[in-house]
Amino acid sequence: MASLTTKVQASDEIMIMRVSDYQQDQKLLLDSESRFKLPEAIVTAINHEIPLTFKTEIRLLEKNQRLGFDYDRTRVSIEYQTHLYVEGVNQRYFLYNSRNLKTQSFTTLESALLTLGTLQSFPIINLAELHPKQHYTLKMRISLDHWQLPAPLLMESLFKSHWQLDSGWFEVDIQTPGSWL
Repeated sequence: MASLTTKVQASDEIMIMRVSDYQQDQKLLLDSESRFKLPEAIVTAINHEIPLTFKTEIRLLEKNQRLGFDYDRTRVSIEYQTHLYVEGVNQRYFLYNSRNLKTQSFTTLESALLTLGTLQSFPIINLAELHPKQHYTLKMRISLDHWQLPAPLLMESLFKSHWQLDSGWFEVDIQTPGSWL
């Protein structure tokens, strides 16, 4: 598959650096790499054992044209949450992924954020469900779900920009080959 990349950034606190698609075992997969530069107020909240929830959204859109009008049809929509929290005197950082129901433990916030920002061999769709010679757009976004914050911080998050963390949509254009063989 041929890919073109477009990077759309809403802020620099969460930056999607790369999204690449490929096919393996008759499936469309993606790898992605994102970087987090959290504001000091967010890091302080994490270190004071306030859990944060990040939402990852992935969309596969099919480009169509009918009667001279272009439109996109959503073929796949994936959304999941990852909870980041710290526990204990030794400040162990944890990620709980609602997609695979797994928890991982880290000694540093940086290593937890590196894992949070990395997807490898993430399945999107079976190739048999895609049309040959069709144009598709693969979109990805990561954001802080401020609605999951504890009540006192929820009000602050509505008015303070450092709580409005959103990578913006990162898009990759895909044109399927004439044959998947």
